Amino acid sequence: MFNFKKLLILCLLSIAPLNLAVAFNFDFGDNDYHPYWGNPYFRPITPYYYMPQLPMYDRSTLVRRRQEQMSHNADAMSELEELLYGRYGFDRAEAIKLAKKIELASGRALSKNFHPGAVRDMNSHTTPTYWGNEETFRANALALQQAARELAIELEKKPTVKEGAVLLNKRWTAGKDDRAAVSPSIWDKYNNLSNTCNSCHQSFRGPSW
Repeated sequence: MFNFKKLLILCLLSIAPLNLAVAFNFDFGDNDYHPYWGNPYFRPITPYYYMPQLPMYDRSTLVRRRQEQMSHNADAMSELEELLYGRYGFDRAEAIKLAKKIELASGRALSKNFHPGAVRDMNSHTTPTYWGNEETFRANALALQQAARELAIELEKKPTVKEGAVLLNKRWTAGKDDRAAVSPSIWDKYNNLSNTCNSCHQSFRGPSW
């Protein structure tokens, strides 16, 4: 009996430093980080707080960057609408510049700021459906880039009346281009660009967390 008690005390003393080391550590990282080690594409009932998450500073940086991109794209879309629908005059060079601006801010330049671990954040508007559907989002970003490129190419054309050009009213034009000729498909190209934005927002944009 004496030997058994002695052995038990010895075992307790041997594991005490290990427990102390586990209880006390120098990890002062993001306490909000809950990694998920299962199949990343099969989590139908997993609560959102177990989803992958970057440290606070990293995800806040990505959220800020993508929201700035989206804001700039929205401004460019509004200006394009004003130019193409003749509200404040038509300036071909400015319209081309705006379309190319959206093209440069789309595709890979946009999707790289949508890391799965930077979705759940207080200022993020990305919906939880992004998890497991990253490829769909990337495809939408590339479609947006392609739509903006096609609009820019169409704007660069200067069709004639024989080619079916639409001559904008003089009071709609800006600068010295009194008879701005545009292709009838210009508005289709713009609407395609706008619809690409809206369809992606319906799937991946919601209220902030």
